[in-house]
Formats: sequence, C-alpha cells, structure tokens
Amino acid sequence: MIPKLFEGKTRSDPLRIWIIGCSTGEEAYSFGILLREHMATLEEVPQVQIFATDLDGRALAAARSARYAESVVRDVSPERLARWFVREGNTYCIVKEVREMCIFSQHSIIKDPPFSRLDLISCRNLLIYLDAELQSRVIPVFHFALKPEGVLFLGNSENVSRHTNLFGPIEARSRIFRRLETHSRILPDFPFAVSSPRLEHRPASGLAVRTVEPSLAQRAERFVERYTPAYVIVDETHTVLHFSGRTGRYIDPAGGAASLNLMQLAHPDLRLDLRAALVRAAEGGRTVHFPNRRIEQDGQSLLVELVVEPVKDTASPARHFFVLFKDGGTAAADADASSSSQDQRDRIRELEAELRENKDRLQAIAEEAESTNEELKASNEEYQSLNEELQSANEELQTSKEELQSVNEELTTVNGELGLRVQELGRINSDLKNFLESTQIATVFLDNDLRVMRFTPASAELFHLVESDAGRPLAHIKSRIAYEELQDDARRVLRTLNSSEREIENPQTGTRYMVRVLPYRSVDNFIAGVVITFVDITARKQAEAALRESEARFRQFADASSDVLWIRNARTLGFEYAGPAFEMLYGTALDDPGQDPLRSWLKLIARADRKAVLEAFRRVRAGERVSHIFRIRRPSDGEERWLANANFPLFDDKGQVHRVGGITSDVTDAKRAAERQDVLVKELQHRSRNLLGVVTSLATRTVGQGAPVENFTTRLNALGRAQALLSRSGNDTVEVSALVHAELAAYTSASPQRITISGPKVLLTSEQVQNFALALHELTTNAVKYGALKDEAGRLSVTWERLQKDGRGKRMALNWIESDIRVEPQLLDRRGYGRELIENALAYALQARTEYLLARDGLRCRIELPLK
Repeated sequence: MIPKLFEGKTRSDPLRIWIIGCSTGEEAYSFGILLREHMATLEEVPQVQIFATDLDGRALAAARSARYAESVVRDVSPERLARWFVREGNTYCIVKEVREMCIFSQHSIIKDPPFSRLDLISCRNLLIYLDAELQSRVIPVFHFALKPEGVLFLGNSENVSRHTNLFGPIEARSRIFRRLETHSRILPDFPFAVSSPRLEHRPASGLAVRTVEPSLAQRAERFVERYTPAYVIVDETHTVLHFSGRTGRYIDPAGGAASLNLMQLAHPDLRLDLRAALVRAAEGGRTVHFPNRRIEQDGQSLLVELVVEPVKDTASPARHFFVLFKDGGTAAADADASSSSQDQRDRIRELEAELRENKDRLQAIAEEAESTNEELKASNEEYQSLNEELQSANEELQTSKEELQSVNEELTTVNGELGLRVQELGRINSDLKNFLESTQIATVFLDNDLRVMRFTPASAELFHLVESDAGRPLAHIKSRIAYEELQDDARRVLRTLNSSEREIENPQTGTRYMVRVLPYRSVDNFIAGVVITFVDITARKQAEAALRESEARFRQFADASSDVLWIRNARTLGFEYAGPAFEMLYGTALDDPGQDPLRSWLKLIARADRKAVLEAFRRVRAGERVSHIFRIRRPSDGEERWLANANFPLFDDKGQVHRVGGITSDVTDAKRAAERQDVLVKELQHRSRNLLGVVTSLATRTVGQGAPVENFTTRLNALGRAQALLSRSGNDTVEVSALVHAELAAYTSASPQRITISGPKVLLTSEQVQNFALALHELTTNAVKYGALKDEAGRLSVTWERLQKDGRGKRMALNWIESDIRVEPQLLDRRGYGRELIENALAYALQARTEYLLARDGLRCRIELPLK
C-alpha cells in the first residue's frame, strides 16, 4: 500500500498518517522506516507527517526518546539496523531523519477530536478493547478523518463488518480497508463535541419569540388607561408578546403542545371573531370593533366587545396588535311571546343585522382561508427550500466545526511536541553550558566574518573577553598569548574546510596549548563559522619529555645488553616490545607478518620444551614469577642454543595481569661447560677405574709373578706419560705421533738415523690411549733389551696409516718393524707380558687386530685399531 500512498503527490502535497495507540513508538518508527525506504526511490518526495497518539504519557516519553534495548537486533534485519539505528552503549537509537517524521501526542480516540485529511490510519489491536457501541461511534470518526480513498489498517482480530457502507476491503486477510464515498456526508456524533444545535419547537410561522420593546410597553400602558380592559399584545403571526392582568376569563388554551399563539389560547367562542378582527386590522390598518360577542362560561352567557388596534413601533419595522377584551355583562333573557310588536320588529332587525354580519364574516373567513391556503402553500415551499438550505448549511457548519476541532487538536499536538522540543533544547543548552564550563577548555566560536559569537569562561585567560564582546571581530580583541597566525588559520579553515592544529606557548606563564581550528557546522551541515579550542598540554608535554627521557635510558640499557628485554601481551603472548638482541639471539626477526605471533615464536623452540614453556607463561599470567630454560634451533644457521627466561607479571590498575615482562639470556656456553664438566668427571672416574684396572693388571703380571720392581715402575711411567699427553690435549684425544715420540724420545735423540717414524694425523680416544701406550712401551722395552735398540747395528721403523673405509668402518694400522738384528734362538718361543698384551689384551679391550712375527733376523708387529 505504501507506493499507492505516494501516487500523484508532488513536493508541495502532504502525506499524513495517524498511528493510534502507538505505545512506545515501535509501530510509528516502523512506518517511518518503510516510508523512508520508498522515498529513497522517488525523485519528488511529498511532505510526510506521522501523528502517533496514545493515552499513556510515560509510553509517549519513551517513544519520543527513540531509544530501544539491545534486544531490537532480534526484530530488525542487520541491513536496517545499520541504516536506521545508531548504537549508543548497550542501546540503539532511531536516526534523526526518521525521528523527525513522527509527532507524538497524548490523545483519546473517545474524548478528543480526531485529526483530519489523513491518507492512512493505523489502529491495530485497539478496537478489540472497546465494546460494540464504542466501535460503532469510533469507526465513523475514522471515515470522517480520512481523505477520499484513504486507507484504514486494523489488527488481525478487528473488522468493519458493521460499517460496510463506510469502508470496503483492499486486502481482507491483512485487515486493510479503503474509505468509501457515501451519498450524504456522514457526520459522526463526536463524544467530545457540544451537543449539536437542534431546531427547537417553534410556532407555525417558524419565527422566534421576541420580547416587546420597553417603548411599546409604555404606549400600551397609556392605551390601557383609556379603556381599562384586559388586553394582550400580539405580533403579525398572532404570537402573544405581552399579557395584561384579568385575561383569564378570555383565555382557554387548547390541549396539546404548549403554544403562545393567540388563536390557540383564546376562548373557543371568540376565536373566529378574533381571527376576523385581526385580519381586518392588518389589511385596513385601522381599529376594528366587534361588540356584543357571546361566550359561555360556567353556564352563563357573557357579552364581550373585541377591539383590535394595529400599532407600529418606530424602532422596529414589524407591526404589533393590541387586542382588548371589554366586558359587556350578562346577556338579557329573550322577551315573552306577549311582548309588543315594536319589540319584535327591533328583534327582527337585530337578527337580520346579525345574519348579515355572519354572512360577511363567513365571506371574509372564506376569502381569508383561500388567501391563507395559497400563502401556506407558498410558505411551505419556501420553508422546504429554506429547510434544505439550512440543513445543508448546518451540515457544512458542523463539518467546518469538526474540521476546525481536528485542526485545533493537530495544532495542540504540534504545540505540545514543540513544547517538548523546547524543553529538550533547554536541557541540551544547559548540559552544553555546564559541559563547556566543566572541561576548562578555552573555546571561542566565530562566524564567517570572524566575529565572536560565543566563548567559554576559560577563554578570558587567553583573550580580553567580556560578555559585551559578542559580535565584535576577533581582530579587535587583544590576545594574552603570542598567536599571530590565528586570523590566517581561521580563514584557511573556512576556505578549505580542513581542520588546523598548532602548538603555541604563553610566554608569560610558560603554559603550552594545543590550538585546534575546526569549521563550525550547523545541524543542516551548513558552515556557519569556525570553532577555536585551546587545550592546555603543559602537563602532557612534561610527561612526554619525562617519558622520552625514561625511554631513552631504557633503550640505551636494552641496546647495550646482550640479553633480550621483552614485553608480551598477557592474552595473546605476542611481543609488544623486544630488545635489539632478539634477532641475534634467535637468528630471526621479531615476528613473521601474517602469522600468529605465539605460534611463530613456538616454532623456534624445541618440540620437547614447548609444553614446559607454555606452562611457565600460564603461571606468570596467574601472577607468579617464573624462571625456566629451554632450547631453540636458530633458522639462520640451524644451531641449537640454550636460552634462559626470567618472566614476571605486569599488573594494570585493577590488579589484573595485562602484560608479561622478561629477560632472555643465552646460556648455551654455560650449559655446554656444565655438560662437559659432567662428562669430564665421568671420564675421570672412568679413566681412574681403567687406570686402576691397568695398574692392578700390571702389578699382578709383574710383581705378582716375581718380576723385578723396576719393570713395574717403568710400565707405570709409560702410563703416566700417556695420561700426561691426554691431559694436555684438552679434548680427550691424543695423536698417535705424540705417543710414539714420547715413548722413543730417549732413543731418537741419540741415534736419529737408525729410527724412522712417520704417519698421518690420527687421534686416539682416552679409552684407547692407555692400552695402546702400554703396547708401545712393551715394544720399546723389548727392542732395548733384545732388538733394534740394543746396539748400534739394529734399525727401527715405526709407521702408521689410515685404512680405506670398508664394511668395518674407520681403522688405523701401525707397523713396528725391527731389522738388522740377531735374535737368540731360545727367545723365539718365549711369550712375555708384552707379547701377551699385544696379542690378547688389545684384541679384548680395543677390538684390535694384531700380528706379532718374531724371527732370527728381526721383528714385525702390526696393530689395527678401529677409530671413533
């Protein structure tokens, strides 16, 4: 129906809608939203007014505020919620353009006048609370208030079935009806209107009863003084205007409705004579006498003389008649049959005169009746025409009155709405005044000519401003601060409509101000000047300077530290700050853009340590201080490093942990040193056990078998030399060359040409050194006693090499060859400690492969050891 409401309407045409029983305004604003959505599709939009009425003043106050709870999101689509509502806290407010369409008023459909010339009335779910009689009175009011073809919208349980002559259905299921035109205008009996003026019962003439003027009454009194009879004063319609005393004998009202017509009040025996006398007096304009008229009263026959005299008052064009009743006494009895003939002749003459008089009277009555009949016919036609005109005029006047009452009600509604707006505006002005004064912000409002419109009290500290300065150009007012560019900034803002900001200082007090110049926009988005605000930022500047100094000290400390100082968000654990050592320590940048900061940081941590790290942060967010160590693998070089975190919580004003601070240190070297120390201790323990085992074995094989103690001592010295080399190396390995040279040092210096030593760099571990050194010692000892080192003729060759890799891993082979010697035959089969050590102990302890060949001309020994 909404598009049809706009059909044929121009920009100057009104579109008026009445919402009855609007409660808190949801229905009115819903209509406003629907109308606005359709208006957006039109090129020419009419003037739209929505009158929303209700009995409940508190509900109307809520409707005027246009503020609804957050539950409105369940009833309004997201698109309409975003377009027609503004969120303020946990409430939603109707936008201004819809709010201004609606006028709210307290109104009773039963007692108050309705609105008029309406295009649509929405009265949903109100009629169901009214009885049948009230509904029969209200629905004609709707018909009266609507324009032709106007629309009536009722609730689902309401109908107009008893008023089918007033409304026809447009869509019966939706209870939408159209106003029907009737042959005669339907004027509802408004309960609020004064009872309609009805034509009161009037005499046949239809003229109102008038009172006699004072001057006419005075003349009547003089006339009565002449005749002293009973009298009445009547007008041209025979309506009695005045009674005298003693008229009761001549007044005998007929039964029926009360009337002041003399023809209905006079005695029945006088009515014909009175009518004839009045007619003659009216036609001739003279006094008429009817003597000796008989009336019967209380069984007696009385004589009455009627006198009718026309009289015209100078103050009024109408004529009046004085009717006098002169008492003639009792009528005499008839004469006897024995009376004289003279009396009979007099009686005959009287009867003839009376007969002639009666004939004249009858003739006059007949003529009067004919004339009166014609006049009555003409008057009846005129009265019918006049009655129709009066009825039409009465209907028009009644309609005009009701329309005026409707207009008055509408004006009262608009006036009430305007009164509320004025009160609201007054409150807003008071709030604005208190707000401006409480902020202590110096603000000056200028118009487009840079004249002062308004200023806050704090502005007096910057300008010499008083109340009378309103309307003066700002250039004429001396400033207390050095701001020469104020005029230029204001003009530039007016020209470009862009705001301007500048910091200035009061040289007298040292106070610094942030000056903002913004365009002054009216409610209609009209630029009406500029607004200049001066915000004291002295404390902020001092705080900023102190903060910068503190931050500089902190940054110097953080930059100089090899540790990483950092701050994380307690909720996301993302870094808010990290020192410059972060990238050097972690081998990557602070955060990988586009990824979760916590997830990207956890990727650097060893998988086995991640759970412990997260548990440590959970404890810190609970308020604890936690220190923990974890491993990372640096993406830059793949190296695994050990880091130590000292975490501590940072609390907000409410005592809640909102950030986590900490220091991260690289403890890899310390960790490795500790691990090496543990290894060295374990190695020392292992070496000690091995050395004790070797010593025990030497003691058993040497001293225990009766060998000289010197042999045991020399073997201990060999072990000592090997341990010394092992200690000096610092890495638990000894080169084969060092062992060989250490064992043959005494002989190579004396006879270097007889001894050959050569081989590549081969390292032996601490487990291999002891037994291998003992083997070299035994070979050297036997060479000194029985072999190449016994005399100058023998030669010794000690060489070693790395064997090529095969299925058995890395290996080293040492060849000990003695030549140019003579071995005693009894020694060829001898198996001493040295040979047993080489062939058995090395194979068992070092998984070595040995070959020991002793011949008469020399010795050849080969030792193959696995390398680690």
